[in-house]
Amino acid sequence: MSTGKICCLVLLTLAVLVAAVTLVVILSQPRCAPQQYLHGAVAADTESCSLIGRNILKSGGTAVDAAIAGLICTSVMNPQSSGLGGGVIFTIYNASTEEVLEPAGVGSMSQSMSQPMNPGGNFCCLESRSPGLLPVLSVLLGTVEVINARETVPRVFPHNLLSGCGAGFPIGPRWIGVPGELRGYEEAHKRHGRLPWKALFEPTIKLLSEPLVVSPVLGKILNHPAFSEPGKYLCPLLCDGERFLKPGDTFRWQALQRTLQAVAEHGAAAFYEGEIGRALVEDVRKAGSSLSLEDLRAYKAEVTSALNITLNNHTKVFAPGPPMGGAVLMFILKVLEEYKFHKASLSTPEEKVETYHYIAEALKFGNMLRPHMSDPAFSEAQVPVGTLLSDQFAESVRQRIDKRGDHPLSHYSLLESLYKDKHRSMGTSHISVLAADGSAVSATSTINYPFGSFVYSNQTGIILNNELADFCIANRSIKPDLGESKFIQTKEGEKPPSAMVPSILISKSGDMLVIGGAGGGWIISATTMAIINKLWFGYDLEDAISAPVMHTQGDSVLFEDSFSKDVRTGLLGRGHKEKKDKFAMNVVQGISKEGKCISAYSDKRKLGKSAGY
Repeated sequence: MSTGKICCLVLLTLAVLVAAVTLVVILSQPRCAPQQYLHGAVAADTESCSLIGRNILKSGGTAVDAAIAGLICTSVMNPQSSGLGGGVIFTIYNASTEEVLEPAGVGSMSQSMSQPMNPGGNFCCLESRSPGLLPVLSVLLGTVEVINARETVPRVFPHNLLSGCGAGFPIGPRWIGVPGELRGYEEAHKRHGRLPWKALFEPTIKLLSEPLVVSPVLGKILNHPAFSEPGKYLCPLLCDGERFLKPGDTFRWQALQRTLQAVAEHGAAAFYEGEIGRALVEDVRKAGSSLSLEDLRAYKAEVTSALNITLNNHTKVFAPGPPMGGAVLMFILKVLEEYKFHKASLSTPEEKVETYHYIAEALKFGNMLRPHMSDPAFSEAQVPVGTLLSDQFAESVRQRIDKRGDHPLSHYSLLESLYKDKHRSMGTSHISVLAADGSAVSATSTINYPFGSFVYSNQTGIILNNELADFCIANRSIKPDLGESKFIQTKEGEKPPSAMVPSILISKSGDMLVIGGAGGGWIISATTMAIINKLWFGYDLEDAISAPVMHTQGDSVLFEDSFSKDVRTGLLGRGHKEKKDKFAMNVVQGISKEGKCISAYSDKRKLGKSAGY
């Protein structure tokens, strides 16, 4: 054979090999839907903030880096919801500690919540069998922790603070708690960040160099009749003369731009120990707050293990413990677990009413407990979480659920049962992030009510929270600076109870759901229903989050306007009492990973849009 023919044969062989390898690579790629991603995603309140978080991931940042950058952006794009004057809760899954485990002979992963939690939230998922499925072997090992940087009670506060709880919205300077937002960012970045601190602030600082546009959501809240009087204190920022800005109007926020620049260059210390803190305290004390420099200097974020349960012997749920709402969310899911919900649970009108009846009853029991989720570092009457999340207690609650929804309020009170020996064992923002290495962050940030306390610091550009108003929900009094109180007293440094539930769910097969919500008292109900829709009803992520929500207050049920009229009628026919909420907005953000495909969804109720790559 001639040399030329040999060369042609070699080249032809190489071409065939290259084509074969290319074909194998193409065929081995996961087949994901057009709107799904392969590497990572961010679901924030607004598209611009989701994009900022995504770009942080693409530039080599961690899930925590992306979450912080997204939250900084959100404080500008949705200033009514969150900001440096508020607080934040992170639930963080660190995938960098993954290891391969031997599945045989390790034992059951189920752990009674009456036993001490595994330090650091370590978990492993072992072999399980499902009807019609092959055994699933999981080799997932990781740590899940909570960083709690929620606002705290200052050193000095009015002794008669709670006397204003029943007089409309508890807003104004007396309700300001010590802000924890930046200490939360600092702790999360120190423990899990990779990019320089400054890099997380730069995208939002750049946003602030141009005029900001009032969004439809911001404009609607700003012009709500309930805020017409207190809103005037925001006029230095959000008014044109004496007129509140409307959707489409523009404004500049130069004071906040300077503040973010200083924090980017000098760290959180610029806020808690430096000139920004001094200027902030000067402004809020002029407004009537007792917040002091000593309060700022003393503030520290807390790092704890995440509370966790296992659902259906298959899916691990991680969320913050008290005073956050994670224990309540888990309790509701534990109660509903044994009803074995699935797609067919909604197949007929009768079954649909029956299913939502059980959900409504579980929500009533759970939401009645929320005000009692007090700060365990301060409370002398802490709800025993181990008992609350035990199988035995869930069964005892199911025995109290029958076919009717017209039981008296006392029927839904579980406090006495929780302490029996036989059972012993709204103005908020959420962001969900999933990184390429499998690490995940679910973070909720808040200044409490829309625009918090309505106190604006002109020098720093910061809107202050009204977080102490959450003690009104618990019907408890903060320990006064003088005199006695007839209520259970709370102490300096205590964090009020909260409905925030930034959650991470991980199955034995490694599938993941990163989810959480905003919207005050509706957060637990909306997040729980989104999880039920995804986990048990088989909805895709968008439908799971966008489906109409019901909520409970006491023995009454509240429905979103778009909730099924037939189901509502069926529930009322079972005796459920309906209640209206004139100022309700529930918003959920979520990311799911199934196999290699990632879905992300930002709730359209707040006109959000996710981003990924």
